[in-house]
Amino acid sequence: MASRKTWIWIIVGVFGTCVLMLIAVAGAGIYFVSSHVSSKQTTSHDALQTFDSARAKFKDQRPLLEVDSGDRPRVTRPLANFPTSTTRPEQLCVLAWDPDDERVVQVNLPFWLLKLGKRKVDVAGHRGFSLDNLDLDVHELERIGPVLVLDLRGSSGERVLVWTK
Repeated sequence: MASRKTWIWIIVGVFGTCVLMLIAVAGAGIYFVSSHVSSKQTTSHDALQTFDSARAKFKDQRPLLEVDSGDRPRVTRPLANFPTSTTRPEQLCVLAWDPDDERVVQVNLPFWLLKLGKRKVDVAGHRGFSLDNLDLDVHELERIGPVLVLDLRGSSGERVLVWTK
């Protein structure tokens, strides 16, 4: 009888530990998303200032990628032609403006997260455009240092800016 009672307590303890671990993982996920993703309602004038401020860091630098009318990315200069930078970027930043919702969304993804599992950048896109199609090697982006990756201006007024910092 005592042996059976011990097993019940062991099972309850293991189940309780699993529930606590699940809560901890969910809390860590919520914290991660809240600290790396921001979204705010704004006017088009304020959104333009936000983009100009982010773009000013790169002055007249041409983005690594340009997108044609068919949403196909084209590399402006092969990544292999870029010199190796002494400064390693820590984050891939995506800034997106949706004029219909009047919302600016900024996502800052750490490079360690981008390196997990895949070697290609895998970030959800904006509208019908997906950054999955950019086919960029995270290790190459890290090698060349902080750079403007994409400055996309859509025909409906939407805009997406991608850079490393």
